[in-house]
Amino acid sequence: MPSLSYQEKSLYGELVADLAVFVPYFIIMHTHQATLTVSFIAASITILIAAQIFLQAVIAAFTRNRLKDERDRLIRLRGYRAGYITIVTIMLILMSMLWVHSSLKQITPAHMALHFLTVFFAVLMLAEIVKTITQLAAYRRPL
Repeated sequence: MPSLSYQEKSLYGELVADLAVFVPYFIIMHTHQATLTVSFIAASITILIAAQIFLQAVIAAFTRNRLKDERDRLIRLRGYRAGYITIVTIMLILMSMLWVHSSLKQITPAHMALHFLTVFFAVLMLAEIVKTITQLAAYRRPL
């Protein structure tokens, strides 16, 4: 197996940080849904940013060749396209589900803003993971 490029190491670091924050976030969100606050979401974002900065700094410090070529740029664009399609598709589905629950009076208007924020954060998380996995798959594909 050939050694990983800087971009691949960076993507694996990004995926590890994303999953290390997103999986506990989803578990806590699912089990303690009634007691979630905006500060919990803000804390999750802050932890994710700190983890990303730390991992990327470590990867950059231990990687010698950090050059990018045209293939790296194309793979990055494919990943962002997959992430964008994920955001649009899932956001439309989840926001329509939120509207249906609101119309059926299953969600109180007082909790609507927190539900919207939680849905939006979850969609961003899923899109980021799809983007990263798409890019990693493109790097593993033979030329």
